[in-house]
Amino acid sequence: MKNKRLLSTAVALAVMAASSGVYAAEIADFGDEDVVVTANRTEKKDVEVAASTEVITAEAIKEMGAASAMDVLKKVNGIQYDCIGNANSNMGTMTNDVIIRGYKDGTLILINGTPMEYRGKYDLGSIDARNIERIEVIKGNGSVLYGSDAIGGVVNIILKKGVDQNSVTLGFGNRSAYNYGVNVGTDRWRIGYFRSKIGKEHDQCSPAWQGGAELKYYTHDLTKENLTVSGSLSKLWDVYYNFSENMGYYDRRFSDLNGEYDGPFKVGDQYQTRRYDTINHNMQAVFHDNDWKVSIFNNINFIESKGFTDAKYKNKKYSYANTEYHTREKNTSYGVDAQKKWRLSDATSLIAGLSGQRESYDAYVTTSGTRSNYDRNVWAAFAQVDHDFDAKNNVTFGARETWTTGAFKDQNYNNFSMSASWLHKMNEENNLYLSVAQSFKMPTFSEMYKESDFSVPNPDLKPAKGINYELGWKQNHGSHTWKAALFHIDVKDNITATWQKDPVKQYQYTNVDFRNTGIELSCKIDGGDKWSYNYGITWQHPQSKSNADKKGDMKDKWENVYGRLQLDGGITYRYNKFKSNLNFSYMCSRYQSQSGPNEPVKPYLLTTWNFIYTPDEHSELNLNIENLLNRRDRTSNSSSDYYCAPTTFMLNYTYKF
Repeated sequence: MKNKRLLSTAVALAVMAASSGVYAAEIADFGDEDVVVTANRTEKKDVEVAASTEVITAEAIKEMGAASAMDVLKKVNGIQYDCIGNANSNMGTMTNDVIIRGYKDGTLILINGTPMEYRGKYDLGSIDARNIERIEVIKGNGSVLYGSDAIGGVVNIILKKGVDQNSVTLGFGNRSAYNYGVNVGTDRWRIGYFRSKIGKEHDQCSPAWQGGAELKYYTHDLTKENLTVSGSLSKLWDVYYNFSENMGYYDRRFSDLNGEYDGPFKVGDQYQTRRYDTINHNMQAVFHDNDWKVSIFNNINFIESKGFTDAKYKNKKYSYANTEYHTREKNTSYGVDAQKKWRLSDATSLIAGLSGQRESYDAYVTTSGTRSNYDRNVWAAFAQVDHDFDAKNNVTFGARETWTTGAFKDQNYNNFSMSASWLHKMNEENNLYLSVAQSFKMPTFSEMYKESDFSVPNPDLKPAKGINYELGWKQNHGSHTWKAALFHIDVKDNITATWQKDPVKQYQYTNVDFRNTGIELSCKIDGGDKWSYNYGITWQHPQSKSNADKKGDMKDKWENVYGRLQLDGGITYRYNKFKSNLNFSYMCSRYQSQSGPNEPVKPYLLTTWNFIYTPDEHSELNLNIENLLNRRDRTSNSSSDYYCAPTTFMLNYTYKF
């Protein structure tokens, strides 16, 4: 109770301090050039940011026909797609992941600059793309400015605040799919609601063995909802509320019995069914004026899994027949982030701030019937100095102190991290940069304490600590924008789920080392009114140190993980009332993590073709086709084989008024 009062007092003090004035929330006007806010906590031209960056605007999101934030990010150069359920659905705590530069669980997801994560997870498949103003992707370490979970990079999803025109949308597709939604409001307020569903059953993964029988997963009735309410209370206050729900059914059926189960079962009969439901509430109030910015936030997440097991083993001491499976957990974080910008001179500026949040994890419905609840406070003080030596050279130095209080059994952490970067303006079109940044990632409560049929707690997990080096070049030459980056990541005590098969199959989070070296190259070409292009290539070599649960000859040796080579690209054609966009992402030299030595995985090729026809100012038709080649590609990176959905199309009609 004392810790809660301390955090409440900190929030109140920050709000009172903010009443003296603050930071402009609107992005500065730099003409047609992309502007990045996330990388430096202040607006800068993309080409003048000493980091590998991507800015995806609302117009680009619309042209690619993305249904959700995950659909946008999975085709960004340098991001590897990792998904369990098709159509970006979740299977309990197994969610869609954004893997930047081969580092899993190291991407910090923000909504309007505020963390939306829950115990290191996030649900991007339920954030409807039509509610997004822009997405900023910062590759490389962001821990100094944003804290834990930003070792691989930061993704900031900025929601729309107003509407130019009210609209309603209705769509139908194959696989018994439909969606509908509405956007209404004024130039200061916006209410956006969208719901979608894929009803048809789909074979989800390769057969898995349960005892002596072979089982396969099937999904059906995958439903998503997203409600966004945002706007401006005044010139000083903005408010945001984002609700999302991702729900689906996963059935396991016999594909080969082998005489292991009692009852009149045959191939195709149901062994087990589960309904997985993930609900998120993200609430923010942002105060901004002059050089101040204060964000007050509250994030609430529920994860529920529920179902029955119908079959039982023969001649075994245990049986799951006709037993109910039910788990439910609640994750909560609330707090404040306050920053101020000082202009120390014409050449020097300083951004400094404080943040504090309360984190809670409550597993209140479990299979064992034992409730677990954990809390802690996370505090931070950060500062960044930006200095122009002359017209061509800029340096930035950053520092952050992070510490926790009130943790269970006093398992608190503290860390001090620093960063430095140098930007050299070679000429009006070319910039060269060099950056070095330290990182820090705290274990989550679920990683330390969760206990189930398949998971073993590890309360002694260490924080992960690393360092990121990057050398990059950016060129903005008329209609051409080029970017290149050479990077190296080195992380000690990386927090990784480790599977073991003996005596039973279970997993535990442990500390192992991680490293990756690679190079990225991307290009965007604006061909005028009709054509535009983009393409990129990433070559990298992510590796993880094997652990004690592997075979003896693999212990303490480096193993390949995730993917080594990624190619992506897109082309857009515009003519009068018609637009068409074709894009793809290809990842090869992939490896899956498992209890034995990691094994190669076949490449994936993600393709989307989108068509937009606007017959008049009030109407718009949109046809989106996913997986053009109808490939059955593996979209998971663990020992289980989960696959993308077959070719899926959706035809939408939007009426504007």
